[in-house]
Amino acid sequence: MSVGNKRPTGGQRDISRRTVIKGAAAGSALAASGLFTPAISQGRTKLNVFTLQRAPLQMEAYAKMVASFEAAHPDIEVDMLPVSQTDLWPKLAASYAGGDVPDLVLQVTAENIVSLYGQGLLEPLTDVVKEIGEDDFEESARNLYFDKGEYFAVPASNNCVSLLWYRTDLLDQAGLAPPKTWSDFIAMAKALTGNGMYGASMPYGQAAMANSITWTLIYEAGGLVIAPDMSVVFNDEPTYKMLEFMKEIHEYVPPGANRYDFFDVLNAYVMGTAASCMYTGRAIVNVNTENPAIADSIACTPFPIPTGGVPWWSGAFEGIVMPKAGKNYEAAKQFAAWNFKPEEYIAFINATPGHQIPTLKSILNSQAYRSDPLLQKYPEALQTTIDTLAKANATCKPFDDFPLILKAGEIQGSGIFAETLQRVVIGGETPQKAAAWGQDRIARLMRT
Repeated sequence: MSVGNKRPTGGQRDISRRTVIKGAAAGSALAASGLFTPAISQGRTKLNVFTLQRAPLQMEAYAKMVASFEAAHPDIEVDMLPVSQTDLWPKLAASYAGGDVPDLVLQVTAENIVSLYGQGLLEPLTDVVKEIGEDDFEESARNLYFDKGEYFAVPASNNCVSLLWYRTDLLDQAGLAPPKTWSDFIAMAKALTGNGMYGASMPYGQAAMANSITWTLIYEAGGLVIAPDMSVVFNDEPTYKMLEFMKEIHEYVPPGANRYDFFDVLNAYVMGTAASCMYTGRAIVNVNTENPAIADSIACTPFPIPTGGVPWWSGAFEGIVMPKAGKNYEAAKQFAAWNFKPEEYIAFINATPGHQIPTLKSILNSQAYRSDPLLQKYPEALQTTIDTLAKANATCKPFDDFPLILKAGEIQGSGIFAETLQRVVIGGETPQKAAAWGQDRIARLMRT
């Protein structure tokens, strides 16, 4: 079984779980409490840490977090490497092939976490969760990463791509209400397209966002990708409905949308090219820093669902994981726990106000978190995000009683979803033909 869902390039070999070096688990501390004493013979212990949240303000928050941690732990050095969602699997594969596995990976989305867990590539982090405060974690996030008596990830934060951001001024001018159904959304996008403005910004590129949102739209249409018995059910009416919807809304997206990934989708909305977009609360900080002229005219609503569909919204359920074959388990756990010190945690979360939502209930309800000026400016958008996440599930576990889809990361990162979409929207294939192609590719992947 390969560690990644793309074959490594440049001569890198696939890594079997049999090659993973198992290590001993140990406890952790929220501060320099002495629960851990990493064994250091000479010099400093160096932690290699990947993070998938890498915006400039987030990296500044991380720099301060690292500085405070290193000041409290002078024998530990932290080296932080920002990694994109698209590059995560290839970089992990390369790190295993080169024998230089990161000690921690921060802010990993649920699909990738469960795939790493399914491949036996994660060390348990139960003691970190308990040290932080097991009961303080939001239950759905906490329970997602609990299996066989252990936590295989620490729920770090959540965000909701299942939001539709729209321009209130443009909707008011057109006499429109925020859309509740896919049909409403298409009608709104059509009405707002013209004179250099496009009604919607959606992803059609062979990249992470198209692969990510496909699950959500299929679930909203009442379908599944993987059935509870782990059979593939992609080639079905709900998938056709999703593809037809994406083809229809494509008429009202900016010309470059066939290449759009996360950044591009949001940027079209932020810069005033598109009147709406599917995105997380990151829209708040990006609009206010990059195009404040429209800052008083933005709002969000839960992403519309099809008529007769299922009220289903997705959360990223981002977590911290500790790969097996790392070299510094004990020091890594100390830094994992340090991420949740209130001052450090709030500073990171509010580096992108409204985008990252705390998984710790004590922080979510605290004045220190909610006093951020941008959260104060957009209380309705914040509450919409929180309320939507309260109803959300992870795409790798679409319902509470559904088993974990342990190959969700491989499926999502394979590019099958995005190529299926492009076959219909760009290539002109019927949804039925494209879905049959996708079904075959997913089935092959599930068999490997």
